[in-house]
Order: sequence, then C-alpha cells, then structure tokens
Amino acid sequence: MEKSFVTTAAIGAAAGALIGAGAAVLVATQKGEQIRHTVLDAAEALREVGPQVNEQGHALAEKSQEVTGVVKETLGAVKELKEDTVSAARDVKSNVQDSMRTSGTGDKPTDGSAGSM
Repeated sequence: MEKSFVTTAAIGAAAGALIGAGAAVLVATQKGEQIRHTVLDAAEALREVGPQVNEQGHALAEKSQEVTGVVKETLGAVKELKEDTVSAARDVKSNVQDSMRTSGTGDKPTDGSAGSM
C-alpha cells in the first residue's frame, strides 16, 4: 500500500464524517443548539482521533510492504525448489533408464515376475 493511499483514505474518512454530520444537521429534528453541540462534538472527536488514524495507517502501510517482501522472497524460494525438484526427478529418470539399458534388462523383469517396471 502506498502512503498516498493511506493519506487519501484518512482524508476520505474525515470528509465522510463531516459530510455525515452536515447531513445529520439538515434532516435532524433536534433544536439548532443541540445540533450544533452534536456537530462540534463530532468534529472534536475527529480532530482527536485523526492523528492516531493517520499514524496507524502509516504503520499498516509499512507492515504491508514488509509482508509483500516476505511473500516475494518465499515465492522465489518455492519456484527455485520446484525447478530443483523437477531437475532432480529428470536426473533420476534418466539414470534409471540408462541403468536399464546398460544392464540389458530392458522391459524384462529380473526377479522372475511377469510385470514390468
């Protein structure tokens, strides 16, 4: 997550709160003085909580970048392990085929059974 996204989200949340408070003023059935106190209380709460939200947003963005880095490293290691496993399986298959060719057994079983390898 980019810092600009977190900042935009925090600004959006603040704007949404203010718009919501304004809409509440327009449709409320309370007296004007009560509405003003409600809006002022909401604005004050937003001022108090805003810096904490911003700080937590930045911390979340940093953690997100850390997690992304770990996931990318893990994915790279898994891909490398897959490639090594496929290569080792090919080597084993080739060695078994070479061994069968050089021993002269081909598809004939050496243990007296009627099956094939």
